[in-house]
Amino acid sequence: MKTKQFIFAAIISLGIGGKIDSKTCVSLQKAFDKKYIKAKAVCKGGLALDYLVSNLLKDSLAIIIPAGWRFNSDAGKNDYQDILVAHEEVLVLKPKQTKTFDIKGYCCEASKGGPQSGAPYTLGKMADSALVCLARYLNNHKIDSNTEQYSVWAISDKKETANITSSNDSIATLLRSFVANIKGEPLPWYTLLKRAHVSNTGSVTDHPIRFKATINYQITEPCYSYCYILDSNGQKVSEIFGKWLLVNDTDYRANFNISALKKGDYKLVLVGKDTPLFEKTFKI
Repeated sequence: MKTKQFIFAAIISLGIGGKIDSKTCVSLQKAFDKKYIKAKAVCKGGLALDYLVSNLLKDSLAIIIPAGWRFNSDAGKNDYQDILVAHEEVLVLKPKQTKTFDIKGYCCEASKGGPQSGAPYTLGKMADSALVCLARYLNNHKIDSNTEQYSVWAISDKKETANITSSNDSIATLLRSFVANIKGEPLPWYTLLKRAHVSNTGSVTDHPIRFKATINYQITEPCYSYCYILDSNGQKVSEIFGKWLLVNDTDYRANFNISALKKGDYKLVLVGKDTPLFEKTFKI
């Protein structure tokens, strides 16, 4: 309903005094199929495109780019990251008008190089069903861009679902559950906040910040315990705490900074009276 209202308002704004003689509203794919438009997509730097569109009709034209539309790099050997549109876009053109639109999206090929300004892109097509399903979810929910990017990577690049986290944990929890269901995997036992940074040249880097989890344990008598992190070689790389645990306590809400740790596999361990109480792996 919101999309229809927006399209109507956008088309009316083209007329004089709120009146126009004709209008055509179509999906981007139909606009191509019916040869209503000509278009060209060029990277403007980072994960944004200059999308030059020419309306070939004598009617005003409203074109819907659906959530889940994927622009593929078309730079030959210099293959860059593809760009996924996660939020529906509406392009409005007057009769016979040519106009450049700013189209933004998310990286969906983290292993490839950042898009360079001027790099050509294809005119786009719908992504695979899993990414389309995710994009439609994002299109209908208000979520910050950092969290959305990590949800895309969780599917497109099989990154950790645990990285889908934000300051609004209730929203992030629903999104993690949605993505885990798409991937056919159980919910992660922890969350790991990361920040993605896209440079002016388009290169994408991410930085681990904070680990959160609830550690469940059982003890029959009070004991002094240690909680620490082991790397993949079994070496202790960080000690979280050393303190007394009481019988009535059954869990510990871990919440600590991990920005100093490198990417890799780790294990969170809780030991009391030389007896393992909790031990699970996680990935940065």
